[in-house]
Amino acid sequence: MVYPAARRDSVVDELHGHSVADPYRWLEDPASGETTRWQAAQDALWAAYAGGVPGRDRLRARVAELSETGLVTAPTWRGDREFSLRQGPGQEHPVLHTTGGDGTTRVLVDPMAVDPAGVTTLDAWQPSLDGSLLAYQLSGGGTERSVLYVRDVETGRTVDGPLDRCRYSPVAWLPGAEAFYYVRAAPAGSARHVYLHKVGTSGDNDVLVFGRGENTAYGLEISADGRWLTVAATRAGLPGIDVWLADLASSAPERPELRVVQEGVAARTAAVVGPDGRLYVVT
Repeated sequence: MVYPAARRDSVVDELHGHSVADPYRWLEDPASGETTRWQAAQDALWAAYAGGVPGRDRLRARVAELSETGLVTAPTWRGDREFSLRQGPGQEHPVLHTTGGDGTTRVLVDPMAVDPAGVTTLDAWQPSLDGSLLAYQLSGGGTERSVLYVRDVETGRTVDGPLDRCRYSPVAWLPGAEAFYYVRAAPAGSARHVYLHKVGTSGDNDVLVFGRGENTAYGLEISADGRWLTVAATRAGLPGIDVWLADLASSAPERPELRVVQEGVAARTAAVVGPDGRLYVVT
């Protein structure tokens, strides 16, 4: 199903669909005097309180014990390959693994190998439809300003990127793993648009496919057979998710003929084309 990427520059009231100002937005500037004073006051408050909590050390030890567990996500299958995140006890970040048709499992993207300091995170990843390439996004220092790369799954070699300004960008691969749709912000301002990127080419040459203006979040999905493109969009402060559908068998990938599935309705909507060729809509 297609859900627009989450927006963290506003708090969305799920019940009423209104955008609510974030009263702690100023804390995003770690160097400001206001932030430094606030942190010092919080530390002092905790220090005065922590010593009087009965059984604190025992509780902390028990929570640490219970937290020492591993993590394995549900697998994503592309072609004869399986992709999943795995995180062992004490491991700083989840690591993306892949298992081939021969049953061999190996590491594909390890954030700690990219940055031993541990401040780089794997924000998102999406294999191509045949499993030969992987689009993945990294951000450093908690900025969530994702930079997109493409890696050859078989060799582990980076074959494309970096593509910057990809914060919260979905990726929808075309068949053949030669190109994909993604979302990228303008060099200045908050406008984000849907682009078509051809692997191995400069992001400056990417084709603008769709855009709704400022403060818009998008969802993108290609059907399993590679024929149908679904685009969803929502704007901050406005209720509802609009959805469009394009048949890539009858229109060029650079100019997909997007038809309205739902637009201008105050409803949260998701749509997906099933293997039977039907469009399933949940709203």
